[in-house]
Amino acid sequence: MSEVNPRVDLAFKKIFGVEENKDLLISLVNSIVGKEDQIVEATLLNPYNPKNFKADKLFVLDIKAQSESGKIFNVEIQVTDEADYDQRALYYWAKMYTQQLKEGDDYSKLNKTIGIHILNFTSITDTDKYHNIFNLHEKDTGLKYFYDIELHTIELNKFAKVLKRTYRI
Repeated sequence: MSEVNPRVDLAFKKIFGVEENKDLLISLVNSIVGKEDQIVEATLLNPYNPKNFKADKLFVLDIKAQSESGKIFNVEIQVTDEADYDQRALYYWAKMYTQQLKEGDDYSKLNKTIGIHILNFTSITDTDKYHNIFNLHEKDTGLKYFYDIELHTIELNKFAKVLKRTYRI
């Protein structure tokens, strides 16, 4: 019997993106997000995001879910290094956020949207941290005003280095 590599999209989706394994998805999300974003329940959503117009870009998320409080989560695994992955992550976040409203809906219906990006490569070269959390802050004071955006990157190769240092593997 061959081993299954959970870093491969199909295996990742089968482990974390199916109804019978929602407990694993909840555990994964809760191990990454802060206390204020912990979830008890998750509803898996259609990861296919149809085009509204012919010129729109079609995109398919690995895992798209909504918590019991309405927060939207996108969990992605990316094996290959892509120079523009930061833009892709932000694009996915923006689409998930804007797709929450229908014509006539009030903006108060928008829910916090969290992108979790597990990368099998180094994307952020300015730090050795393997888990980085990005929000919008005021440039000079650091004041947080926009609370609905949060993007996490987890760089597995940096995590492996921390494990080696910690456990001297």
